[in-house]
Amino acid sequence: MSDLNKGEIGQPLRINFGEDISNATEALILSQPEIGTTKEFVATIPATPVTVNGTTFNANEYVEYITTSKEDQDYVGRWRYKAKLTFSSTDIRQSNYFKYRVLN
Repeated sequence: MSDLNKGEIGQPLRINFGEDISNATEALILSQPEIGTTKEFVATIPATPVTVNGTTFNANEYVEYITTSKEDQDYVGRWRYKAKLTFSSTDIRQSNYFKYRVLN
């Protein structure tokens, strides 16, 4: 993922699972600044493929959140994010963390 600008709206946060996750009942992206509180965003599982930096994320295999508020990325510095998928009360899966920077 490339860097984002502080308060930038319309930028995607995506995580590829590489397997069909369309049966998840809830998809979240947890975005955590180096200093501050973790933000929890409701994500979608798109039914269309997308190419990210030359890599294709297949339909129903990735989660996506598009920034909608200036408050989504309100800290300048290092961030990390991960996905949390709920399939049932006993089947909750999380991705590894991915890192990015928010620029001023």
